[in-house]
Amino acid sequence: MNTNKLQVFVFAMLFVVGAFTGCVEDDDDESSTTTTTDDGSGTDVVETTTIKIGFLNPITGPLDADAAGFKWGVDQAIGDLNAHFASENTVFEAIELDSGCSGDVAGPAAQTLVDSGVVAVVGAACSGASMGANAILSAAGIPMISYASTNPGLSDEAVYPHFYRVVPSDAIQGPAGAAMMADAGVTNESLAILHMTNDYGSGLADSIKTAWEVDGSLCSAGMQGYEETTTNFDAMVANVTDASDCNAVYLSSYITDGAGILEALAQAGFTGHVFGGDGPAGIGLFEKLTDNATAVNFTVSAPRAGTTFGDFEARYDANATEVGSIKTYVLTAYDATMIIGKAAMTDGTIVEGIESVGTGYEGASGIINFLANGDIGGNGYDFCTYGGDDTAGTYTCSKFWTAENGVESA
Repeated sequence: MNTNKLQVFVFAMLFVVGAFTGCVEDDDDESSTTTTTDDGSGTDVVETTTIKIGFLNPITGPLDADAAGFKWGVDQAIGDLNAHFASENTVFEAIELDSGCSGDVAGPAAQTLVDSGVVAVVGAACSGASMGANAILSAAGIPMISYASTNPGLSDEAVYPHFYRVVPSDAIQGPAGAAMMADAGVTNESLAILHMTNDYGSGLADSIKTAWEVDGSLCSAGMQGYEETTTNFDAMVANVTDASDCNAVYLSSYITDGAGILEALAQAGFTGHVFGGDGPAGIGLFEKLTDNATAVNFTVSAPRAGTTFGDFEARYDANATEVGSIKTYVLTAYDATMIIGKAAMTDGTIVEGIESVGTGYEGASGIINFLANGDIGGNGYDFCTYGGDDTAGTYTCSKFWTAENGVESA
């Protein structure tokens, strides 16, 4: 081959290889990707940016019954973001992964989200899952906004950097729960606490115990723990029913185990008042009971929504029968997604955007103001009581509590 022709051929091949290499390095596995559309004439006319938002959902585990509702809230937010920023040719996409209710499931899921190139993560729901995910996400500089994790330990920003939540810490739910039970006539030395031994169950139980013992002590059955996977509660319930001084029980539980304990108490003939926190709250409890009447007079506390903004709460209410889940956390899942989406459209880093958007944010769950450690102060707690019979159940929130004014009628 002629030397000059050989040089031309080599240069041409280097050009092709270089161009191809550039395409390979410009991988679309980034937090935001740009796609160019050809109008058919050979002219690129539209550039679309895709922003990926991670979503950790408890598809398996003790909150699996609520996962579909959480997803509904996130999907609604993605639709609203796409409509709002359509003129800017930006497309939002939620990447949903199962977080279960533990760090063992959420940690690997978080790594997958990092590898997928998300800008930030909505979730997790369970406190243990959020703790496990945060170790992975914060190391990659990716912030997360939980819609349901309430363990007080998550308030430590040095241990859990870039962690935000749009629900209050259980350090606040403790005093609220104690006030709920005192308002219902529970007296000192008559209360037993039954709790899961995971991060959520132990954290809330400790907060309840601390608040209750300000003015008294527990009954002789005291505070008893169980694994979140426990399905037989007969022995633990017997400890309560065999103690003549125990006529009230507080459940620091999720929905499935909460239903199991309610049924065990009923079968053991317990006639005292049963209370719980936000874990089993909501109409979804009826789906876990074989007899809806078992839940009659069961009273729970759940984070109280402030004045709602926008029409999302109305959308939920119109679809509540089909969506189910825990309304409070469907609203907060929606808000967390919206905050991340809007933050991604601001100048600066995503963390700066979240803190900017999350100052005076008018959300479906109320006004959101992130504190320096990523917490919010909250709007108090609703006190909701189950009623009805074996075929039709009711869930009525007739009272609420705030740190400023105590217990009030709704």
